[in-house]
Amino acid sequence: MRRRAGIALVLVGVLALAGCDLKFSLGFGTGSDGTFEGSEVTVPVLYASGSKGGLTSQRITAASADGGDLSIDITENDVSGVDPVTQSATWTAVTAATLLTGARPDTAYTFGFDARLATPSAGAVTAVGVLALYYGTEVQPGVALAGGVTPLGIVSPVAGLPEQVSAAIEAGGIDTILVPAGQRVAADATGAPVDLDQLAATGGMTITEVADIAGAYAVMTGEDLPEAAFPTPAASPDALPSPRADADGLTDGALDGPTDDALTAAAAAVQGLDGDLADRVRAGVQRARELSAAGETAGAFATALSAADDAAAARGSALSAVEASAQASAVLADSDALLTALAGETPTTLDGADALLATTGAAAEAWALASFARSIFAADADDAQLEAGRIAASLASASLARARTIDDVRASLGDAGPVAADADLDGLASLLRRAAIAADDAYDGGADETPAADDPAAVRLRALEEARETLSSRADESGEWVALAVAATSYDRSITPLLASQAVAVPQGVDPADAIAQRIAVGDEYVVRAVDALTGTGAEVPLVRAAAADAAARASATLAPGAFTAFISPFLRARVLAFVGGVQRD
Repeated sequence: MRRRAGIALVLVGVLALAGCDLKFSLGFGTGSDGTFEGSEVTVPVLYASGSKGGLTSQRITAASADGGDLSIDITENDVSGVDPVTQSATWTAVTAATLLTGARPDTAYTFGFDARLATPSAGAVTAVGVLALYYGTEVQPGVALAGGVTPLGIVSPVAGLPEQVSAAIEAGGIDTILVPAGQRVAADATGAPVDLDQLAATGGMTITEVADIAGAYAVMTGEDLPEAAFPTPAASPDALPSPRADADGLTDGALDGPTDDALTAAAAAVQGLDGDLADRVRAGVQRARELSAAGETAGAFATALSAADDAAAARGSALSAVEASAQASAVLADSDALLTALAGETPTTLDGADALLATTGAAAEAWALASFARSIFAADADDAQLEAGRIAASLASASLARARTIDDVRASLGDAGPVAADADLDGLASLLRRAAIAADDAYDGGADETPAADDPAAVRLRALEEARETLSSRADESGEWVALAVAATSYDRSITPLLASQAVAVPQGVDPADAIAQRIAVGDEYVVRAVDALTGTGAEVPLVRAAAADAAARASATLAPGAFTAFISPFLRARVLAFVGGVQRD
């Protein structure tokens, strides 16, 4: 896995369009104005429902959006409407394609399915179809792709692959089926392992594993995507990333004190506590100290703040309802004041934008968590709700502390990398906000109404969901930077628990280690490229680099199936800044 000097991490309504050519601006391309001519593209979609699989098609079109705002119109040939899981998979596919290419979010998409789907398995092929429109390529006949997609382009495992392969055999016309890396042997509806190679061979088909949408795109179109934005990870897993870095001159010691303070507080908070959360805090404290000893101040800083967040969740149960309510009230007032103070700022550099977006996002999350806790304590809540309220109040304090810490050191974090005058911040915020809504709706379908107190991610998601309307209204009044920070934070906090909830069981006797390591390697490489694009402008973006080093450390600490999700946050932050700087458009 390549590592680059100077990076403080090692990973780091339906449109009638048939029969006509479209010209739409995507912000890149061979034309001087960044336009492409495109038309409808059709891709095959494999899906499973229970013990039965199916093969259908999806028609994707794109055109210039009326009013300049990105829009997505999804239709299915079923009167019951579009399932939230399908909607979310579509939004994630568009978000991934847009973030990876740097395309301006000013396009109107239509997605027409010939069957009702309730699965994320169309996500990856949807992303390939959108990219085919972007680059003007054709999808080759006889190739199908089954897999989910993440915002950074990883093809994620899906359930029901044996049923999908059987459906392709029955339907005919498919020669090659692409499946997520590590799923060549997959569980059927009964849980029994099925060798997909052997099953596909009975129908004269072959199975090919793919780790990311770039690999899938190359097979489905016969063309390679631009290497600068779509790196090609090794066919087999490299050694897992181990963070070490050149951080000289990055912070000049500005983060040493805040890092030490956060680690001391986190370690003290879980003194004498048992359980998974407490263990996670201790592991985080140890990782932060190792990063600090290796000279990775920025990575240690991010890991320390993450440990402090987990410590707050672990200690929340010890608060009384009265204490938690008072804490929530205080945080609500203080975070409100901080958001008001930040509203008037307009950064002129990527380093300034990096710090402002991080501070504003943390302050908005603190406000949402405090508001959520207050609403619980003001109601006739049961024991489970009160426990969630205590955790929310404690997490709110930690988020406010994060915002204040970053705010205090912002002036020491660099001031380089130009912000593009034509950056469509409103358009990007709209895309991320609506993608977050779609992810929330999909997650809500399989989640309890009251988030589990031992699941901080679920508590954060619920708090941001309930505060969405108020925060969005406030962001509209506070300006485009606040709106972008709120939208990016909301999407970040929504998509990760959704992906975790869609985890697929590994059949007995199958070792998932190689596939997990390969997904981690993909996440590592994509984040490295995203950070490279920013540092190539002269910016240091230490907070993005810190988050990336933290992600590498966390992913390397475990081979859990969802370890790759650690890379989503730094990738989102890096690509949002790329939009701010017009990096890809240049």
